[in-house]
Amino acid sequence: MKKSIVISDSTLDEYSALQIICDSWVDKKLIEGTEFEPNYIHNCLTNGDLPPIPNASKSSYRLKSIYLKHSDELIGFTDLYFGYPTNDSAWISIFMIHERFRNNGYAQEAIAIISQECRKLGYKKIGIGVFLKNWRALRFWTKVGFDKVTSISGDKDYSEESFARIGLEKSLK
Repeated sequence: MKKSIVISDSTLDEYSALQIICDSWVDKKLIEGTEFEPNYIHNCLTNGDLPPIPNASKSSYRLKSIYLKHSDELIGFTDLYFGYPTNDSAWISIFMIHERFRNNGYAQEAIAIISQECRKLGYKKIGIGVFLKNWRALRFWTKVGFDKVTSISGDKDYSEESFARIGLEKSLK
């Protein structure tokens, strides 16, 4: 695999650049029903985007920045929560590549790096929730090995204003 990106823990110094990447997702409300909270990135950096479980802790959370190796340009970000939904799994609650850098293989490379990192840390699987209206994401996640359906939740009936999410999992064995 080519090594064209570098992934590192995000810092407060990257706040503005990470926010620009968030703002580049122009159809988020159509796909998920909501916009990003105004302080989403700042909250991730300071408190973490923690799962809805007792004793969720920022110490198990990492916001990760994705850079082009050759130019040191920030092109995306993701996060990981270690130990959710089970002790042997990691969870991705957000994964974004700025639209200018899509369709270059960077996202696939990022997932390969993250999978390898999680495997080295002893995790057996990675999970993600994808909104069913996010066809681009559904194609991507299944292509990179998230092939086990773990849950389906959301509104009961379909409409333009209703939303549902599918839980997907990738084995790291």
